[in-house]
Amino acid sequence: MERVKQNIWDNYHAVYVHIPFCKQKCLYCDFASYACFGEAEMRAYTEALCHEIETRAEEAEKVAASATVYFGGGTPSVLPIDCLEQIVATLKACGFWQEPAEATIEVNPGTADSTKLKRLRAAGFDRVSFGVQSLQDAELRAIGRIHSAQEAIAAIDMARAAGFRRVSCDLIYGLPGQSLASLADTLQRLLATGIEHISVYGLIVEEGTPLERLVSAGKLMLPDEDIAADMYELVQRLLAEAGFERYEISNYAKNGQYSRHNTVYWQYHPYIAFGAAACGMEKALRRTAASTVPEYIAAAQALTSANWRTSELYTSESLTLQQQLEEFMFMGLRRAAGADLAEARTRFGVDVWQRYQKELAPYIAQGLVGYEVAAERLYLTPAGMELGNQIFAIFVNS
Repeated sequence: MERVKQNIWDNYHAVYVHIPFCKQKCLYCDFASYACFGEAEMRAYTEALCHEIETRAEEAEKVAASATVYFGGGTPSVLPIDCLEQIVATLKACGFWQEPAEATIEVNPGTADSTKLKRLRAAGFDRVSFGVQSLQDAELRAIGRIHSAQEAIAAIDMARAAGFRRVSCDLIYGLPGQSLASLADTLQRLLATGIEHISVYGLIVEEGTPLERLVSAGKLMLPDEDIAADMYELVQRLLAEAGFERYEISNYAKNGQYSRHNTVYWQYHPYIAFGAAACGMEKALRRTAASTVPEYIAAAQALTSANWRTSELYTSESLTLQQQLEEFMFMGLRRAAGADLAEARTRFGVDVWQRYQKELAPYIAQGLVGYEVAAERLYLTPAGMELGNQIFAIFVNS
């Protein structure tokens, strides 16, 4: 297929596929994921998803040959392996999966086995992201995870044996019953596996989740703010001592093993998305699919190449230049490299430094924000990353 020659902001640089199924919903989760469906529904979802991909095949002309691929959820690994292989085959046949710079699949350690991991590697995935969250069994039980610490370590070993050289793990601090000592133990045990990418998030008690109800009822106790702050500092220290670079607010890598897919988001470059609740962005248009499985299946099955852009499957939002600039800045500032102000000027016609210099001045004076004049890069310092939301607000509220 002949590619359309366009500039970097006209092409899709990432392909996201959402698999909304889980074995068990975690107590803290407010994502579009469901634990109430069986294999029949999963197979029906797979057929609908593949139909959506095939119907939008013309969009593949705008996909960069090296565009990353990411299967997220939910728990993609809970889907039958032949369903995952069918989705991959459809992406390849339609031109969405060519020579990706990276192809990642999220896996819950409790759903990992050697055969499945080998088949995922054979299908073309070269990176696996495990939702470890903790290596303390009591902490895992407290948040409703289905795996044990031993299973998480075993999953990493199985991934290596299956041929995955790029393995990432997610961790959470501020968990019920967690202490500085247990967090340090989790980090040290995880580092001992030799992985080169770790994402670390502070626990957020989302409204309407079972975790919120349990915490509000006093049935689960979270570390206080001072302990949580100490945990944050512990994460920074231990990972730095282990040779990890903090290249984004919540992400750490050794030997340059960044998440190339997520970097597309942080650079605010276009990406295409398929599946229930999946959100894609093309220039000033954000398109989000129906979030529930029945709604998605029904609407996706009705898609045709002539009507998909106006289908009830999608909710579309047209972003103003100001909204795009705001999102570009707070996404870019998440990265240690910062936001490229020359790119902002070219894309949005705004001299960010000139417009926001007055508001930024106090943060620069406090050593929270830095500006490289020659490179035209605005970035948060390590101290500034602790106050990221406060600094992001400059661009949203101005």
